[in-house]
Amino acid sequence: MPRTEGDVKYFSLEQADRSLVLLRKIVGEVVEEYGVLLEMEEMIDSAEQSGHSGQLETARKRLVDTVDNLQNCLEELDQMGVELRDFSRGIVDFPHMHDGRTVSLCWLLGEQHVSHWHEREAGFACRQPISLLTGKGVLISV
Repeated sequence: MPRTEGDVKYFSLEQADRSLVLLRKIVGEVVEEYGVLLEMEEMIDSAEQSGHSGQLETARKRLVDTVDNLQNCLEELDQMGVELRDFSRGIVDFPHMHDGRTVSLCWLLGEQHVSHWHEREAGFACRQPISLLTGKGVLISV
């Protein structure tokens, strides 16, 4: 179970890795539903321009269902204490306390393990291997 301070849950590397079983399912659904959302927005724009009211109504209903599904997924992720950073790629950050400061353990949908980290402000583009966090190749659990 992640350690909680205030509203923030802090994960050890082991806890983050164990959560991937559930995260793969939820984040996979988010990525899929986000793609549908973008597709429905395009379909709505096209149907509005062409005046196809049947297509418009179908696309709007599908859009509402998709947004509902996304909202449910986001609520599950929030309850877990993780932060979804990218809907299209499935990038997730886990708050982690290291040497008295908060950093993010970082995972991308499709990766087998949580193997990267970055400063909270830096984001995915600046992520580094976990081994660089401690300099010893082992991340200390909190």
